[in-house]
Amino acid sequence: MSKTTQQKKNSSSLLILALDFGGSSTKGIYCTLKQNIPTSLVMGPEVVKISLDSVTGETLGTTEPENAAWVNYMGETFAVGYLAKSKYYANQGLKELKYERAVAKTLGSIWATSQKLQLGTKFRLALVCLLPPGEFENKESFHKQLKSVLSDFITPTGRMRVELTQFKCLPEGAGIYLAYQKELGQTIKTKVIALVMVGYRNASVLISDKGMVAADGKTCDLGMIRLLEKVVARTSGQTASQLAPAIVAAGSDISSTPFLRLLRSTNNINKQHELMQIQKAVKLARNEYASVLTSWLDQVIFRSAVSEIIFCGGTADYMRKELNSHYPGTPCLWGVGADIPKQVDIFGFGSRLADVYSVFLYFWEHVNK
Repeated sequence: MSKTTQQKKNSSSLLILALDFGGSSTKGIYCTLKQNIPTSLVMGPEVVKISLDSVTGETLGTTEPENAAWVNYMGETFAVGYLAKSKYYANQGLKELKYERAVAKTLGSIWATSQKLQLGTKFRLALVCLLPPGEFENKESFHKQLKSVLSDFITPTGRMRVELTQFKCLPEGAGIYLAYQKELGQTIKTKVIALVMVGYRNASVLISDKGMVAADGKTCDLGMIRLLEKVVARTSGQTASQLAPAIVAAGSDISSTPFLRLLRSTNNINKQHELMQIQKAVKLARNEYASVLTSWLDQVIFRSAVSEIIFCGGTADYMRKELNSHYPGTPCLWGVGADIPKQVDIFGFGSRLADVYSVFLYFWEHVNK
């Protein structure tokens, strides 16, 4: 085999994968070095330990691999994403550390992408992933666990052996910051920037002082789920997963239309009452959530020293009105990050993909070097 042929073979079998283990979904961007056409992968956040016998029987029908993912490693079997939720009633694990479920989520994502790209059972992997700043110290433990199981794990299509050739773990928000750094160039060394990421589960803050990002980023559990829990407590028969897309679609003016499909009443008068109840619950919850979120942010952001605040994450976008109002004297930046091509954002996630996509672009350049 010639040297050129060998290089082509090696390039085609290298999977480049970026993962963001979000509380509402695991978001990934991937491609092979040879194809160089990135696309996105979205899987549910659910993970549950199950019996291997329960997933190795005959099944009817076909589905996308991300909807049928399970992995077996170190003698234990885990259903991941939609399969875990639909068949085994798994939860989102919002009370657990993200990295504890991240091994199963990573293996499930690797299997799903390998099926889509037809990589077979043996290939090389370059992986970059995002963890909350508050869990960043767990990156070495995560790396060690992952490396030990990648060389031999079982999936719906059989045994896989993956070689982890490159690994990088960055704090959530790093993709947004790297994209902004590239945009500003040397000017970033003159600024003190607060990077605020608010997602479904967590709120995190990173501070960049004259171009240096502080290692002690802050994380708390004030994500969108806190607002949803308040609404669930004030309504009847609703769940957080049902409410989330409707509340986001209702916007800051809390439009009634997105809630119509959630109504459980059959009587028209009762329907009107239920609709008003939901809208009132959302309004109260939004106000309370804005108050507690901005109170926490004030504790970790010294406004007098900060040149500007970059807000990112789906929940931050939802709370834009309140966040802008709370920081009237500080420039607030939104939509920072790489422009996401439509062929990449196939699920219509928009800004929710900005962090992981920007990290992917940074890592792709690193791998190519």
